[in-house]
Amino acid sequence: MDIMKKLALLQNTYAASVAETVNTYEKLKVLDSIVERRKERQIQTAPFLNQQLGIETVGDVFSKLSEVYGCANWAVEKTNDGYIATATACKLCVLSKKMGGANPCNGWCLDPMFTMITAVSNIDSKNLIVESTLMDGDYCKVLIKEVILSYE
Repeated sequence: MDIMKKLALLQNTYAASVAETVNTYEKLKVLDSIVERRKERQIQTAPFLNQQLGIETVGDVFSKLSEVYGCANWAVEKTNDGYIATATACKLCVLSKKMGGANPCNGWCLDPMFTMITAVSNIDSKNLIVESTLMDGDYCKVLIKEVILSYE
């Protein structure tokens, strides 16, 4: 088996494992508390992940994670006041829906990415807005607002 097939197999296996875990947490009625605990730990791990993945910009967060995990097909567009990131496909959402419908978006995708963004930029988490996700719509769309401070 060539390296690309092995990588695709590992990416699919990882997405299926996360989807199964999220659905198990939901059935046990602990998903929300697990997501909150993960959020706390991600603050500590985000700088390390950014370093390991060579992430230096907001756009890198989306492109590098897409490359490594092969899950969502993120596209990032620079705007006058920040960025718009959009995904039209996500293996994790598809698998999670098939396994019971529990939402993996916050704990395993968006929260980690947002923490990585705040660790690599001066963008505050309140300026990261989820407009929609593939769990409840046709695309995932995130608005990232860069706030320029004026000292006049």
